[in-house]
Amino acid sequence: MSTALLDSFQLIVAGYLLYIAIKGNGQMYRFGNLSEADQAAVHKPLRILYAIGGVIALAEFGIASLKSSMFTIVSTEAGSSITQNFSISGFSFLTYDLLGIISTVLNVCLILLLMGIFIWLYRKGPRDQKA
Repeated sequence: MSTALLDSFQLIVAGYLLYIAIKGNGQMYRFGNLSEADQAAVHKPLRILYAIGGVIALAEFGIASLKSSMFTIVSTEAGSSITQNFSISGFSFLTYDLLGIISTVLNVCLILLLMGIFIWLYRKGPRDQKA
């Protein structure tokens, strides 16, 4: 099964995060519940965090693309078998399972980073608001 669509989505996420980190302004830096002083204070850390997120997403795209091109899964009546299409000299330790684990860890890191940004900005907002 090809994961090209999901891989390309990760590339779009990486490109967008790197774009907003380089650009340094836009809606990803504006939060309605923060004062102007707080928004100025979080601007530089947000740029750094967005750049880190972009690099993580780009690395995950590379690992997932390598995994989908390096290995083929064939389903049969007896089950499924994984076939290695090619190997990279000096990197014989790269297995289907290892690339899957690395990809999953990078995805979890990216999700935790973005959730952490959201929670950090939410907690930085005013405390006296009533819902």
